[in-house]
This record gives sequence, structure tokens and C-alpha cells, in this order.
Amino acid sequence: MSQATTRPVLIAGAGPTGLSLAIVLRQFGIDVRLIDKAPQAATVSKALAVWSASLEALGAMGAVEAFMAEGAHLNSLIVGEGDKPLATLAVGEGIDSPYPFPLLLPQSRTEAILTQRLSALGAEIERTVELSGFTQDAGGVTATLTHPDGRQEEMRAAYLVGCDGARSSVRQGLDIAFEGYTEPQTFLLGDVKIDGGALDHRSIYIWWQNGATAALFPFETDTWRIFGARADATNDAPPTLEELQAYMDRHGPPGCRLRDATWLSAFRTNERLAARYRDGRVFLAGDAAHIHSPAGGQGMNTGVQDAFNLGWKLAYALLGRGDAELLLDSYEAERRPVARDVVKGAAQKLHVAFAGSRITQFVRDVAVTVIGNLSAAQKKLQTELSETAITYHEGPLVALGAPPRSPQRTEVGTRALEALFAHPDSGVTTALWPLIDGTAHTLLLFPDAQTPLTVEAATVGCGEALRILSIPPSSDPQGLVRERYRIRKAGWVLIRPDQVVAARGEAGDLTGLANYLDRVVRPAQMAPSA
Repeated sequence: MSQATTRPVLIAGAGPTGLSLAIVLRQFGIDVRLIDKAPQAATVSKALAVWSASLEALGAMGAVEAFMAEGAHLNSLIVGEGDKPLATLAVGEGIDSPYPFPLLLPQSRTEAILTQRLSALGAEIERTVELSGFTQDAGGVTATLTHPDGRQEEMRAAYLVGCDGARSSVRQGLDIAFEGYTEPQTFLLGDVKIDGGALDHRSIYIWWQNGATAALFPFETDTWRIFGARADATNDAPPTLEELQAYMDRHGPPGCRLRDATWLSAFRTNERLAARYRDGRVFLAGDAAHIHSPAGGQGMNTGVQDAFNLGWKLAYALLGRGDAELLLDSYEAERRPVARDVVKGAAQKLHVAFAGSRITQFVRDVAVTVIGNLSAAQKKLQTELSETAITYHEGPLVALGAPPRSPQRTEVGTRALEALFAHPDSGVTTALWPLIDGTAHTLLLFPDAQTPLTVEAATVGCGEALRILSIPPSSDPQGLVRERYRIRKAGWVLIRPDQVVAARGEAGDLTGLANYLDRVVRPAQMAPSA
């Protein structure tokens, strides 16, 4: 066995979650080692949709421009039965984000873009390297890595993160239960080209006919992913193009002729959630922590946002900022409830979409017709899918900000909002979002003529980990930023590196700000002893 090497963070699994985590850590200057046992990235395109909250995170990672250049905006969700549509839901309605739309992009391209971004930050994926085992102690993790020639290497890391998928060896090594169940149905999948059918290649189709459902998702320039449910649930054999064509003829939109299949598969879906996300110095993220049906297209997105949440907290712990245990304990407390809701919601959407009984079909048809004609219902559904309405209610980090019982957007535990204002230094109209770059907390000050805000004493020692931006009335003459951030008097709003509101208060009360900065942002040796 070769001599032990040392790295601050070892990441097992180089899918979208592992890549995102490595990017966040590298942006803080943290040295990472990212390994994957696969010899190359997957060429099949698993996840297809990148939702708004993930695009916001990718903006902070310096990668969103590449996603925007390659991805296609989704226009609508069209649901139908027989030979006619029941409803058309315009996508983007009600999503309050700098990116108020999902992008359609194959996961293979998502991974390629993230790999390029990571390379620009000075790190690479080590492929055909497998995590064979690990132990941990108070000072770190000792991992055994197996190389393709059979050579074993021992290394030390301060932290290990398992981003290694549904069969995670990290989760199994920790003996963490993967709680949940396997759906009884066998589903069919095919990536094909389609002639006929008068389909819009910027729309998703959910079609019911003759007692079953066909779902069609567009990607690339002319390819469709088709999902169906096989009548014989015991048959796990991959479908043929002929079987998929027969399924579409019976259950899909009329007139569709399939050709040029590039991927045909039969699979079962699981709805599972890890019992815990942390064990000492070892963490789980992405599919290693939660898996569910593809209904809603949120699996990869939830994993990317796991990484965005965990990354800055690991970086702060390694850089000696704040209370490391408070930060690291907050990861599971914030992200596991999100995954629990996503798993539950994906199962509900799957059961509705592939309902079999006539009663369930009748209820579904009525619900779809109502949703298709009610703007408020459309907005609620799309906001849920975009993940911009996620609110952190639990955990020690949120508790520091003393959130209200039912926080609204821009209150503690919720996501920050985009806003336009005249920059106080240049007077040029500026977007707030590019200033929230993922490597620092951002303190927004809202002074008025009668109440100047002086925060030097409260923020001393924070250095580059805190960015202060004052937005006086002259920069916001119509009060639009104040309205979006619910500022009625002179006050302040503190935003975390992962774009979540950390704390807020009025100009005359900086106690909450000072307390949060002591526990989270200031170097640990500067914080007052407990």
C-alpha cells in the first residue's frame, strides 16, 4: 500500500453533486480530491431539466453562462387524453428568479460543463479510482483507494463526502439506513427521434389513453425521452423500439412514429431517504442521500443544491471561521427536510401521472383541467418545481437568525431575491444577483436620511468573508428594492453564500447581526468564548 497523502476534502463520486461540491470548495481555495470509479462520464442523458434555484447556484459557481448558451428554454407542459389536449401550462409562470424558467440540457452536458469549470479552478477528476473503505477518528478520515492496476493507496482527509449515488459505498460503510420503498411498476424508457405527431420540441407532453400514460421530454435538437409503464410489472427486459412504438400507438399522442433509438431501458423507481446525512466527519449528498422517481425532474437539482449548501460550510470550517460544529450540524437539519418533501412530491406526481383506475383517472382529468385554467394553481406548481420557494425552518444556523414562524420570501431561512438598483458608487443600474457570488456573506444596508447605518463595530474582523453593500434611498428612489426585501424602516439584511437570508433587523438593533457574525463568519479565535 502506498504512503498516505493528505487533502482537506475527499469527494467520492463525480456526478453533478460531486462536481458542484468540488467547484464550491475550490472557489474558497480549498484543495479537494474528487474520485470516481467509472472510467468515463456517463454518455446517456439521465436528468434533463435544470430548474431556477439550481441556475441561481450555478451563477454563484461561475458556470451559468455556459448552461444558458447550451440549454433550451422549456415552453410549456401539455397534458392530453386520447386525440386532444386537456391543458397547456406555460412554464415560468410565477417563478421569481433571475432565471424564471427551466433549461433542458442532457446530464452528460451538465457534467461536461461542470468538469470544465472545475478544471478552470485547478482541479480534475481522478477516474477508475474506487473508495474501498474508510475509518474516521477525531482528527479526520483515513480512506483506502483502489487504482485500476490493483494498487491500493491510503490517504487522510479532514472530511469525506459521499456523492456516489444510490448504491453509495459511503452510506453503506456508515451503515446508514436508506429508508423507503420500491415502486411496484416496471417503467420503459427510450431516447428516440419522432416523426409526425405535430409536437413542439420545447414542450413536455403527458398523455393518457386506453388506461395508461406516455410522457415525452424533449432534449438536444431533435431527440425525445419517452417514459411508459409496462403492463407486465415482472418483466425487466429492456424494451425494443417496436415495443415502445406499440406503447406510443396505444397510449401516446396520435401520429408519432419513432426511429433512431439511442437508449432503451426498463427500470424500477425507488422512493428512499437516508436516515441521516452526517456521521462525524463524513457526509452524504445527492443520490447517496435521497432518490425518487423522475416525476418533476428534481433529483439532480436537489443534489446540486445539497452541494451548494454544504460546500461553503465545509470551507468555513476548514478556514477556521465561526463555529465548525454549528455549521456542519446545520447541513442535515436544512437539507434532509427538503429531500423528504421532494421524495414525497415525486411519488405523488408519479402516482397521478400513471394512475390506473377509472376513478383515479377521472379525478386526475378534472384536476388537470382545473390547473390548466387557473393561473394561481399553475404558479404554485411551477414555484414548487423551481425549488425557489424552499424554506429552511430547522437547525442551529437558521435559529441564529430568529426567523418568524411562517417566513415569507426574503425573511430568515428563505431565498434572497433579485433586485435592480443604482449602484451608490457609479450610479449605474446594477443587478443584485451577480454580487451574491457564493464565496462571502453579503450585508445589505438600507439607511435613510434620518437613520444612517454604522456597522463597523458589529462587523470588525470579518474581512473578505463579508461583503457590505449600502442601498440608500437615492439608489432606490421608487423603493422597489425595499419593497422586495420587506424593509419598512432603516434596516439591514444578511445573505449567506448559498443565497439564503441569514438574519435581518432594524438599524437600531445590530445585536442579531453581531451574534451571527461571531458564531459563523468571524475567525474562530476572535469569537467570544461560550
